[in-house]
Amino acid sequence: MLPVTVTALVFKFMYADNGIINTILLNLHLIKEPLGWLLDGKMAMVGLIIANSWVGIPFNMLLLTTGLNEIPAEIYEASSIDGANKIQQLFRLTIPLLKQTILSALVLGFVLTFKVFDLVYVMTGGGPVDSTEVLSTYSYKLSFQMFHFGEGAAVANVLFVCLLAVALVYLHVSSSEE
Repeated sequence: MLPVTVTALVFKFMYADNGIINTILLNLHLIKEPLGWLLDGKMAMVGLIIANSWVGIPFNMLLLTTGLNEIPAEIYEASSIDGANKIQQLFRLTIPLLKQTILSALVLGFVLTFKVFDLVYVMTGGGPVDSTEVLSTYSYKLSFQMFHFGEGAAVANVLFVCLLAVALVYLHVSSSEE
């Protein structure tokens, strides 16, 4: 639950040549030389995904915990009296009752991941060689580094349309459930 910028800086230092991750891997003799986590395009994207997961997991766990707390205990008592075991309770009670919460967590996670800017900007700046460039950082680069404001606005509009499509799908799915 740290601010994303702090998390990005922590992961940037952990991924450094003399950072904790390379040190542990070297001491365990899993690698022979430090990995360039943020210097190689594929490794940089993996590093960003790990850091973004670290940011998103507490938020999703809060949503799911709240959803679990809203399920009445009487439902589980009644199902156990009817002979349901824990696995049946999970698949026939818990998951269906958490469906809206899970759907909300998925959509919010998708939207927050899709519009991630600060994590990418602080850790890699979109590099190396634009391998970690996302729409939000590309829009920023076009608008405020290259001064192509129209193109930057167009990229921001593409981002908006993508997120609008996700929101419309969510509204359709949630309204069809009711």
